[in-house]
Amino acid sequence: MRVDRKITMVESDKFNNNIPLLLLSSAILIAGIAAFYYFSEIRMFYRVVALIFIMIFAAFITYHTDFGKTVYTYVTDSKIELKKVTWPTKQETLQTALGVVVVVIIIGIMLWLFDMLLSWGIGTLYGVR
Repeated sequence: MRVDRKITMVESDKFNNNIPLLLLSSAILIAGIAAFYYFSEIRMFYRVVALIFIMIFAAFITYHTDFGKTVYTYVTDSKIELKKVTWPTKQETLQTALGVVVVVIIIGIMLWLFDMLLSWGIGTLYGVR
């Protein structure tokens, strides 16, 4: 079933009002990355710290848009869902990993034997061996 959603004029204006903030945020981020490489003579530590601050500032600007709030809500909801997951125990993880290793080794040996059989058959067919 397909649901068509019409964007009202208010939603359209709201979205268009956020475009300058998104462009500003993108421009700040691009300028920060360009400055990171332009000032290569400055120590790496200071450039990385400055780039992190620029990324935080750009994220702060983006957060104030509808898109930023949607992303923030998605991330917080994802964290809540991750807490609901039942993670395997150490023993279950170890058993599964060992099972995978054993199956990979068995299939590898089977493929090696099949390859040897084919090379013997082709060698015998063409008289190479």
